[in-house]
Parts: sequence; C-alpha cells; structure tokens
Amino acid sequence: MASDLLKALKHELTFLDQHGYGPPFRSSWRPTLLFRDSPICVNFNSSDPIRPCSACRLFQFVPEESRSAFIPCHRIPLNKNDETISKLYTSGTQRQLDTAYRQWLLRTIQELEERKEASHEDA
Repeated sequence: MASDLLKALKHELTFLDQHGYGPPFRSSWRPTLLFRDSPICVNFNSSDPIRPCSACRLFQFVPEESRSAFIPCHRIPLNKNDETISKLYTSGTQRQLDTAYRQWLLRTIQELEERKEASHEDA
C-alpha cells in the first residue's frame, strides 16, 4: 500500500514537472485543479460512477476536520504554515501554489522512502 502511494506521488511530481497542470484541458470554463485534474485522483478520466474521496490514497493526509469538505485533498497542509491548496487558490499566487505543492510532494516522497528503507532494515 505504501509503495503504491509512493509510486503515485512520484508520478504526480512528474505530471507537475511536465506541465500537466498547464492550460485547461477538460473544459474551457474552469481552470485545471491540483490533485482533482491529475492521474492521482480516483476519478481522473473515469467514465465509471464517481468514487468517494475517501477511496483516494491522499485521503490519509486530509485533517479529520476537513474530510467532509468539497475537494478534501485541497485541505491537506502543504507546509508548517498550514497553507493548503484551497488557501493558496484564494489568497496566494500561482507561483506560491506551485512551489508549496512541489515542496510538499518532494517532502512526502522523501518521508515515504525513508520509512520504506527503515522497514527493510528492521526486517
């Protein structure tokens, strides 16, 4: 399970770095949204019925009090200042958002890799 999450986050970082969140690609009436318009989302490009956000691998990072919010993954704290995607969409710049999001991805990937290494050492 943790290795699936690690792999998904690495793919998300690649998606971000390759400008996957560039111009709107689903429709012209709304911008692309971090997480939601990404392959990491459980409902990305799905023609199946919409799955609940609780089925997403990222749901574990959403604070308990934000789990019923619209787009709960936008409430994941990205840094020590508790900035979230939601907060940065409303009060930050695109550059601040991109930077905070990328740093969160890098930090989370590193933490998961360290845990994976530690668990192999304990085995």
